[in-house]
Amino acid sequence: MNISIIAEKLEHLTKGWEQFAATNKSNTKLQELEMKVSDIQSALERPEIDLNGIECKTTFGDYLRKGETHGLETKALSTTNNGDGGYLITPSLQKKIVTGMATKSPMRKLASIETISTNALDVIIQDGEFDSGWVADAAARVDSATPKLQQKRVMVHELYAQPKATQRLLDDSAINIEDWLNERLQDSFLRSENRSFITGDGNNQPHGILNYDDRVIERIAVAKAGELKPDDILRLINSLHEGYLTNATMLMHRSTLSEIQKLKDNNGRFIWQAALSDSAPETLFGIPVLCASDMPVFAPGALAIAIADFKTAYKIVDRSGIAVMRDPYTDKPFVKFYAVKRVGGDVVNTTAIKILRA
Repeated sequence: MNISIIAEKLEHLTKGWEQFAATNKSNTKLQELEMKVSDIQSALERPEIDLNGIECKTTFGDYLRKGETHGLETKALSTTNNGDGGYLITPSLQKKIVTGMATKSPMRKLASIETISTNALDVIIQDGEFDSGWVADAAARVDSATPKLQQKRVMVHELYAQPKATQRLLDDSAINIEDWLNERLQDSFLRSENRSFITGDGNNQPHGILNYDDRVIERIAVAKAGELKPDDILRLINSLHEGYLTNATMLMHRSTLSEIQKLKDNNGRFIWQAALSDSAPETLFGIPVLCASDMPVFAPGALAIAIADFKTAYKIVDRSGIAVMRDPYTDKPFVKFYAVKRVGGDVVNTTAIKILRA
C-alpha cells in the first residue's frame, strides 16, 4: 500500500480517537480504535524489503546455473540484455567485485576513480599556475598571467575474463554461485588492471605511470647505477613540489623495500619506519610506502620507485556495468562465463609524480 495513503488513514483514525475521547464514548470503541492505530504504526516502522531485488538476484542465479533467461530482459534495474551479448550482473554482485578490487589493488587505493556511462572521460588539465601580486589600494592592476588549459581524454578499454566450472558444480545448491563468480572475476581482473596501471602502453589498455619518457615525467637517477643510498631517496622526495608532498606516497616492489629496510642515515638510524597501525603506515623519511608486485625489481636502469600525489596524478575510469555471457558449448564438459568490464587509466598531472631510475 502507498505510504501516503497509510499516513492519511493513520491521521484520520487519530482524529477519530480524539473525537471519541472528547465525547466519552464506550471503552470498547476506544480500545478498538487504539488497536488499529497501533497496527498501522507497527507496519510503518517495519523495514522495507526489496522483493524485486531478491527476485532479480534469483533470476540471475538461474541464468548462471542453468542458462535460463526468462525474465532477465524485463528486470532492467538489475539485469539487462546487453547489445554485445550477455547480461549485466546484478548491482549487488557488481558492488562486491568493485569493492573487493579497491581493497586489493595498490593503484586503486591511491588514484582518483571516476565511474561513467560513456566510453571516455574528458579531464581539464591546468598547465602552470595563476599569477598574483601585491598592489596599493589606488594603484593600477597589471594583467596577471593565466595558465593554459589542456583537455585530456581518458578512454575506457575492454577487459575480459573467462572463469569456467563444471555443470556438476553449478548444480550444487550448497554453493553460492554469485560468490564463486565474484572471487574468480576479482582475481582475473585485478592481475590485468594492476599491471596496466603501472606498465600499460595505452594501446587497448590503460596508460601506466612508467610508460612515459623523461620528457613527460621527470626521472631522478641514483648517484651510482644499481646502488641505492639514502641520499638517492632524499633527492627523489625533494624533486616533488612541496604542494604534492602532503599527500604523497612511494610505490615500489617489495624486494626494493627489503633493501631499503637495511639503510641507515648519517646518525645510524634506519630510514624505514614500520607501520604502527592502519592509520599510521610504514614510511621512508615520513613518506608513506605501498608495495606493488608489478613495479620493477631494483636493478640497473629499472624505474624502481615512484613518488606521487596519486589522487592528483592518476585517474582511473570505470564504465558502469559488468556483462556476463554463459557459454556451455565451446569447452565441454565445462561451462565458461565470458565477463567484460570496461576500464581506463592515465596520468592527468605529470608534475605530481616523479620516478627514481636505478
